[in-house]
Amino acid sequence: MYLTYDEFKAWGISDISEVNFNEAIAKAEIQIDMVTNFFYADGLHDLQNDLISPKKSLNMRAKAFKKALGMIICYAIETGVSNSNDAISGSIKSLSIGRTHLDTSGTDSVTYGNSAVPNEAMALLFHWGLLYKGVDYR
Repeated sequence: MYLTYDEFKAWGISDISEVNFNEAIAKAEIQIDMVTNFFYADGLHDLQNDLISPKKSLNMRAKAFKKALGMIICYAIETGVSNSNDAISGSIKSLSIGRTHLDTSGTDSVTYGNSAVPNEAMALLFHWGLLYKGVDYR
């Protein structure tokens, strides 16, 4: 597991219950692994080592990964979109979260491509180089 409930709550971005968090984490991890090309899943990179690394860039990249995962979890719980099928079907035409209202008719999607990853999470992952799709030449 990439993210614990305590870490998630420490950010103070949502009041999601632990039960809801635990229900959403597995699907959210699948979504983040798909868009990051399994950056931390395949063993080539170690999330825990990056978090404690003296290299600031590695530390910030790992924190960004965790925050993006938290955003995916929030999005999944608040909208009901937790996988690519939900995102593709377009069954959600309008949505209200708190005082924010989104009407998706006639607008671009709020998720990246056919994934259930919100654009804010994608921007964070992109900024720290977690979306690079090139081929390693070594």
